[in-house]
Amino acid sequence: MRIYVNGCSFARGDELDQPDVECWPAVLARQLDAELVNDSTLGGSNARTVYRTIKHLPLDFDLYVIAWTSDTKFTFYKSDDGTEVNFSPQLKHMRLGQEVFYKIWGRTLYQVWYNRTYGFKLWLQQIIQLQTLLEKNNKRYLMINTTDNSLVKWSAPWTTPQNQFIDAIKKFINFDMMNDEQIFAEYEEIQYYLGQINTSTFYGWGEFTMHSLRDQFATGPKGHLLTAGHQIEAISAATMVISNCKAFIFEI
Repeated sequence: MRIYVNGCSFARGDELDQPDVECWPAVLARQLDAELVNDSTLGGSNARTVYRTIKHLPLDFDLYVIAWTSDTKFTFYKSDDGTEVNFSPQLKHMRLGQEVFYKIWGRTLYQVWYNRTYGFKLWLQQIIQLQTLLEKNNKRYLMINTTDNSLVKWSAPWTTPQNQFIDAIKKFINFDMMNDEQIFAEYEEIQYYLGQINTSTFYGWGEFTMHSLRDQFATGPKGHLLTAGHQIEAISAATMVISNCKAFIFEI
C-alpha cells in the first residue's frame, strides 16, 4: 500500500527531533504497513495542497490523506525560477519570509487584499474541488482539519428574531458596508457549499482539529506538538485516524 499525505507543518512534523519518523503520517504508514509520501511543507497553504495533490493523482496512490490548514495562508511561485513561497499572517518560519521584499508584500497582502469571508468560502470550494476530483478518479481518501477556520461560527443557522449567524460572524464581516440582504446572500452561499461537502470522508468534521490537541499536550515555541506530544497524538488522534482509515480502506 502507498499513502500520499499533504498539509502544513502539523503534517510535516515541525519541531520534532525526527519528523520523518515521529510525525503522525509516518505513524499512520507504519500502522498500515504502507509506503509513505509526505508532501506536506512548513507554511503550506490549502491552495498548495490542492495543486500538488492533483499533480500527484497520476501516480495512483492507494490512499490520499489531506490535512486542511488555515484559510489565511497563501502560496505563490516566483516568475523567474518557479520557487515556492508560502505566506502566513505572522510571516514567520516561511521560506524567504524575513527578506524585506517579502515582508512588504506580505503586509500588503494581508492589510489590503485578504478578506475573511472570501477566505473561508474559498476553503470550502477547495474541499469540494478536491473531493470531486478524487471521487471521479475512484481514489480512496481521508480528510482532517488541522484548524477549524471558525467553521462552527460560519455554520451557524440564520434564525430570527435574534440572528445566530450574524451574531456568530459579526467580527468577520464589515457591517458598516453591508446591508442585511448582502449578508443573507453570503449566508446562502456558505450553506450551499457546506451542503456539497462529503463530511463522511472527514475525521471529526466540525468536532476535531489537530490544533485542539495543543490544549492537552506540550508544544514547542512555534506551537507544534513536541516529541512526547506526537507520541500521545499517535495514541489518541493518530490512532483514531488510523482506525478510520482502516475502516475506509477495507469497508468500501
